[in-house]
Amino acid sequence: MRCASGASIIVQEVMEEEWTALQSEDRRLPSLWGPQGMAEDYDELAVFEEIQQELMSQEMGIIEEYERNLQFEQQYISSVVEGMEVVHIICPVCCMQNLHINSHFISCPCGVHINTKKQNITPDVLQHLLESRLSEHMENCFHNPVFSVAASTDNPSSLMISCQVCDYLSIVL
Repeated sequence: MRCASGASIIVQEVMEEEWTALQSEDRRLPSLWGPQGMAEDYDELAVFEEIQQELMSQEMGIIEEYERNLQFEQQYISSVVEGMEVVHIICPVCCMQNLHINSHFISCPCGVHINTKKQNITPDVLQHLLESRLSEHMENCFHNPVFSVAASTDNPSSLMISCQVCDYLSIVL
C-alpha cells in the first residue's frame, strides 16, 4: 500500500495528522499534499520528510519483526503437529515408560520384550488391540486389569491382560 510519493498510506496519514496539528497552531501553512504531492516551500517540510523517512523505516522494522514472529510460530506449530503424529503408547506393564515399537520387537526399559516379527504390529495396531481388550473387560467389570508378559519356550512371549476380580484373561499379542 504505497501512495504516489512512495510512502505507505499509514505514514501519509500520520504525516497529515501532524501537519494538520501544525496548521491549527500556524494558520499560514498550506495544505501538506498538493496536486503534485508534497509541497516544498517551507523548512518544516524538510523536517517532515525526515520524519516521514523515519516512520517508513520504523514501519518496515515492524513488518520485518512481524514476519519473523509469524515464521517462528509456523515452525513451532509444525513441530507440535509432527510430535502429535507420532503415537506414544505407555507400557501397560509398568505404566511409566513409552513402548519402543519397530517391525520386529516391542520393548520397554522395564523389561518387556515381545517378538512381533511375523505379526506386522504398528503403533496404531497395538493401540487398537490394547483399547479393544480394555473395552471388552470394562463391559462386565469396572476394576483395573493387570497386564503381564507370558514367556514360553516354544512360542514367542505374549502380552496378556487379566483381572483377578472377574477372572478375565485375554491375549493382547
